[in-house]
Amino acid sequence: MKTFNRILIVICIFSVIYLGILFAVMSGAIGGTERKLDDIEQYGQTLDELVIPEGTKVVGIGEASHGNCEFQTAKLDMLKKQVEAGVCHSIAFEMNPGESAEINDAIHGGDVDIEEMMGRTDYPLYDTAQMIELVEWMRDYNKDKSLEDSVTIYGVDIQGPWRDMNYLADFGERHPDTFTEEEMAKFNTMIEDDDYDIYTEKDFFTGIYNKLLAYDEYEYKYAALVAEILLQSYDAPSFTDTPDEYAEYRDSHMAQNLMSFYNLEVERGYSQIIITAHNGHTMKGEQEGYGEVSAMGGYINDIFEGSYFSVGTAYYNACVNIHVAGTYDDNYVRKDYNFCSDDILAYQAKYFEGEKYCLNFSEITDTNCEVYKKIHNPGFMGLVGEGISALTEQQRMDRARLVQADRFDAVIYYYNVTPIRCLNY
Repeated sequence: MKTFNRILIVICIFSVIYLGILFAVMSGAIGGTERKLDDIEQYGQTLDELVIPEGTKVVGIGEASHGNCEFQTAKLDMLKKQVEAGVCHSIAFEMNPGESAEINDAIHGGDVDIEEMMGRTDYPLYDTAQMIELVEWMRDYNKDKSLEDSVTIYGVDIQGPWRDMNYLADFGERHPDTFTEEEMAKFNTMIEDDDYDIYTEKDFFTGIYNKLLAYDEYEYKYAALVAEILLQSYDAPSFTDTPDEYAEYRDSHMAQNLMSFYNLEVERGYSQIIITAHNGHTMKGEQEGYGEVSAMGGYINDIFEGSYFSVGTAYYNACVNIHVAGTYDDNYVRKDYNFCSDDILAYQAKYFEGEKYCLNFSEITDTNCEVYKKIHNPGFMGLVGEGISALTEQQRMDRARLVQADRFDAVIYYYNVTPIRCLNY
């Protein structure tokens, strides 16, 4: 009986201690203000206050995950900001060019149901209310504007040759005499046969590409780039057999494709383009956690000779809607998962209005201040990929340890971020 009483007393003591610690954490006495960096409010600013350097040719806006509303909203916020600045009227996505060309046609006229169109996306993560809002804003902006004054959308990714093929076939239908009857018949055969192997048709698409290059009109040049990027998929290394080689091929070509679309923008009279993709692509340097290869952002910075300004996004707490690895086609599944990055800089967002703020790293020059030390030394940053498995949580693959100032020029920080909701998946 005495032993039982002792055990009961010990349990009660530990319960009181536990409840006391829990109350202290919730009240902020523990894990609260002492985590606040003394000079954070001196450097924290809003996205509107963020100054993009004059002469910047490419502005990157990254996503810490593909599965959060706030990061998708940041794309539109950045687009509005730079359109208002007058130097930029376009945004490029981690999206195949056939799909972006369809969207671009829709925002330049025609009675298109944007929600229905986005519901047919090859990328479920774009089938969201936030992306619909972005596309509808672009269409509304373009009303009664010439091509030169309009906003445009591009896709730089090499994944999705079937969507590219379908767009080129539709382009031929809408532009008679561009392709021969035999070429249109070939397109129809590929479309009607679900098992058709378009990877046997490199010569055919080379011919299509060369024909489109013969025209000077903007829409033909856009279609020619769709064909060119489709052709890039023929020479891509195997993702299954050599994933690092594939990743490097993909990122380097996305950067090259961005330059091609940038040149179209220069012809339209603009000196800047926005690129948006996962942080793992838009950041500069190697893709830590994604294989020992260079990221797209590094290639962009080289190709554009340093005139690349990369803005990352970061969270402290995240409920991420993400594709469950191994589920495809009819068995496709997305679920919500909770992560805490333990990013001390993202933690600071709780002290700002709306629990978000931005740091422009070039403006933080005092080497003795806490913020400078945090951005210039290794620390955790949330980086959730598109596809989750047991290893993601077991090995904490939802974050990377890196020096933020080496990878980005600025970062938008959020204390909490919420999951996207795919409307048709």
